[in-house]
Order: sequence, then C-alpha cells, then structure tokens
Amino acid sequence: VSTQSTGDPAAIDYALRVPTYRNQAKAMAEDEGLLHKKFFKGLSKDEQRAAENKILRDIIESKLDIKGGYGKPEWKDILAIQMLTWPFHAGNFAYFHARRFYKYKVMKQDPDEIEKDYVTRIVLKLSATQWESVPEGKKQEMLRKELWFDANREAYLEERADAERAAKMNSAKYKQQKRMARKEKVPENFND
Repeated sequence: VSTQSTGDPAAIDYALRVPTYRNQAKAMAEDEGLLHKKFFKGLSKDEQRAAENKILRDIIESKLDIKGGYGKPEWKDILAIQMLTWPFHAGNFAYFHARRFYKYKVMKQDPDEIEKDYVTRIVLKLSATQWESVPEGKKQEMLRKELWFDANREAYLEERADAERAAKMNSAKYKQQKRMARKEKVPENFND
C-alpha cells in the first residue's frame, strides 16, 4: 500500500477483500480513531458493516498504488496503437542493444548510470514498470551491490539461490513432499 490514489474500483474492491490490505486499512482507521464505537451507536449490524466498509474503502482508495505492470491500461496499451508504433520501438531496441554492445563489450568503457540501472534491473528480473515501482532506497541498495560486474553478479545470484533454497527447506510443502518420499520410497523429484 503506497500513497498514490487510483480511480480503479475493481482494484479497490479486490483490496477490500484481501485480508492483508483490509487489516492494514483497519489498523490505520483505528489509529485515526475512525472506527470508534461511538460512531456506530444506534446503527443496525448491516448499517455498521456498510459504514465500516465505506471508511475502509476511503482509506484504501487514498493509500493504494497499483504499479508493477498491473496498473490501469492507457491509450497506448491498445493493440492497434502498439502495432503502429512497433517499428519505432523495434528500432529503439536494436539501437540501444547495439550501442550497449559496442560501448561496453567492444570499447570496454565504464558503465554509465543508465547502463548500471538497466543491468541491475535485468539481474533482478524486473520489467521497467516494476523497477519504477521499487522504492528509491531499495534501488540504491541494489545499485551499491554493483551487479554490473560479473563477480558481484555471480555472488549475488548465488546468495539469492541459497536464500531461496533455505526458504524452500523451511516450507511446509517441501517438508510434506520429503515425508511422502520417505514413506512411499518415491523419488524426491516427481518429474523423474
């Protein structure tokens, strides 16, 4: 939940149904004193529920930020517009990568800020829209790791793989699969 307002009622309805967002909104409302019992005195249960939902909707609407590639479509997202602008975007793509190859592989120049930003985003496997929605502090933290250098990138990817392995080892689903494999003498990899 961020601080930009959206006008997408479907997203707001969805956020109202998701317990995480609903509980965050409820905590904010309680902190602001909006859900105090004196406001609901004399109302029926249905009216109380409706009033609470309206308060939560207002809070979610003011705090919700839909980004990361899942925002409301714009006019340039229409297929016909994309088909018309495809040659331009393909040319930009080819120019960007040819320039990048020549500059950093052939001429061995030091990467500039755009290149550092691009390589960091690619290593993290984020789209441009998702990268824009990453908080600035997190971006700076990732840029400090200097992932555009091969050694740093390999170390980071190994560190991330180890963290994913550790999370997998602690997951209930993985432990259940291990128990089933021991019990039934089934191969650990079900794809075999």
